[in-house]
Amino acid sequence: MKRYEKYGRRLFDLGYDVTPLRGKIPLLKGWQSRPDAAQDFEKHGDANIGVVLGGPHNIIAVDIDVLDSAAAATISRIAEDMLGLAPERIGNAPKTLLVYRCTQAIKKTKTGIFDIEGADACTEVLAEGQQFVASGKHPDTLRNYAWPRDSILDYAPTDLTSVSPDDIAAFVQQCHAALSNLGTLKSGGPTNVVPIDAGKSNFDFQENELGTNVQKLKAACEYLTNNDLHYDDWARIAHAFKASIGEDGRALFHEFSGKSGKYDDAETDRMWDSIESVTKIGAGSLYHMAAERGFDISNWDRNFGPDDLQNDTSPDEFDGWDSEDEGPTEDGDGSFTAASVVGPIPDREWVMDGWFPARTVSMLFGAGGVGKTLLMQQFANAVADGEQFLGVDTTKMPVLSVMCEDDADEVKRRQLSINQARSIDEFGAAPANLTLWPRVGFDNVICRFPNGTDEPGEFYGELCSKVEAVRGASEHMLLILDTAADHFGGNENVRLEVNQFLKRYLGAIAVKYGATVILLAHPSLQGMKGSGLSGSTAWENSVRSRAFLHRDEEEDSIRTLTRKKSNYSDISGSHDIKLIWESGVLVIPESKDALDRINLTAMKHDIMAEVDIAWGEKNGIRKQGLRGYKEALPRMLPQHKPASIVKAFTALVADGNIVHIDRYGYKTEKSI
Repeated sequence: MKRYEKYGRRLFDLGYDVTPLRGKIPLLKGWQSRPDAAQDFEKHGDANIGVVLGGPHNIIAVDIDVLDSAAAATISRIAEDMLGLAPERIGNAPKTLLVYRCTQAIKKTKTGIFDIEGADACTEVLAEGQQFVASGKHPDTLRNYAWPRDSILDYAPTDLTSVSPDDIAAFVQQCHAALSNLGTLKSGGPTNVVPIDAGKSNFDFQENELGTNVQKLKAACEYLTNNDLHYDDWARIAHAFKASIGEDGRALFHEFSGKSGKYDDAETDRMWDSIESVTKIGAGSLYHMAAERGFDISNWDRNFGPDDLQNDTSPDEFDGWDSEDEGPTEDGDGSFTAASVVGPIPDREWVMDGWFPARTVSMLFGAGGVGKTLLMQQFANAVADGEQFLGVDTTKMPVLSVMCEDDADEVKRRQLSINQARSIDEFGAAPANLTLWPRVGFDNVICRFPNGTDEPGEFYGELCSKVEAVRGASEHMLLILDTAADHFGGNENVRLEVNQFLKRYLGAIAVKYGATVILLAHPSLQGMKGSGLSGSTAWENSVRSRAFLHRDEEEDSIRTLTRKKSNYSDISGSHDIKLIWESGVLVIPESKDALDRINLTAMKHDIMAEVDIAWGEKNGIRKQGLRGYKEALPRMLPQHKPASIVKAFTALVADGNIVHIDRYGYKTEKSI
């Protein structure tokens, strides 16, 4: 079932007015009047879903249009403090949108526009005559919009937090003051909250024959330079937008007006608000002005529909009509000559020294039930606090752990065990910068390959938004994904698909967000015997580091963590870490009992190895009786006590791990 058919219907059944969108642009004429055509859910297929604001419930949306993470977080806190909690939608993080309802129908209001770190920043309260994208692909990021906290699907309109016009006015004033402390005012100021009669739009909307095609309006405006535009022509354009698409045209009019060096936010709003009723000046007047400058209307005389969405391969062309070709970046294509490398070059950074390099993708393989999820949750706690893990130094940073195999209660039980093991009680606290995200029962696919070509799953955009939110102002973070089976929507044996998943998707997250990504996976039956791998060798080749956690077959409580690959560190020699399960966690054994159990297991492995060698070489030892082996093994294994060797060999024979074959001697029945 397609997006609009499924979720548009659910939102409508909850009591929202929905409308199909192409990107952010409504597909239907007169969408502000909530036409019945918007309810044709099957027809509109994969269209983005817009929620029409205002209406009988006076739904409003606080649009925090701020790209600076710290500033966006500040505005979000103000909204929570002054207006209360609300469903939160993220498109291009850290920009966010919060949904409320008002006690009275109001017009849109907003703060002034500020420059913060070179980007425009403002906060708007969207209202009657406008809409927002509730679900679909963002036209700029090409990722799906996400609801990281509470989904709007969990709220009927009557369940939304209710605020008054006075609340909105105070909020806008406070946001304006906060932004003024964080940036430089470019234009405008906090606008007044203007109530309107219940059930009426901001103006008497009348359709124009050509006016509802927003893309056509934008294309026409590309032919109007604006810098030398006469005041009367500027006013005519305002009328054209308002007659064509109603209040939603205000933002487009500001975009167009902003191309002029004479742009004034307040004056632009005054011009817009002065148009109290639609006149005969409509979109046709704008098209005529553009045609005089070379615009060919015949090439744009069409309506958008679902087929256009399905065939669209270049959403960027609908980003806006003020986009310009910026040309090559300062860094060009990123290449450089060897002669340009003069240093100093920053040292390589690690999240766990020698094991997991920072800002790369690594993997941890382990059979189901071996404890890799537990081990990584312990690791997440250590990194969040910057503590050693298994005797190895870690780097402190925010952590997001996506857990697709356990529900919230199980994750909490595991966390309590970890807290107890770390001696966290009423006098201490677990790390606040560790976010545990149980995802059982959800679609967690990051990318799929429906026709041999990759495409992002719906979860990809949601994940990126969550990563951005958890990282906050930090330059680095740790992302743990459990497991590959939940996140990879391709064939594990197809090298190209595995490579694209690990590099194009997980690698992109690592680069964009400074994230160290650790992906958990199950090995194949063959891989469980030693390599730890599953499927294509691309699982090995496309990551910078790979570890393998496996269980001792004789001693169930013992685990071994082995470093199988590390591109940036030495893995020669033994790098195994022996672990034991105690009191709900995996720890390096310290008690005499635990150490004795591990030593006994290691000794049995050594005995089995010597028996295998003797059997394979067909040497004289294998034909000796029990006494001969008891005499020979202590000489072969001087690292162990003779009495312990004899005891262990006898136990292996009694358990059937070593068997005697008449006339041939001893051989191993199974590997420990």
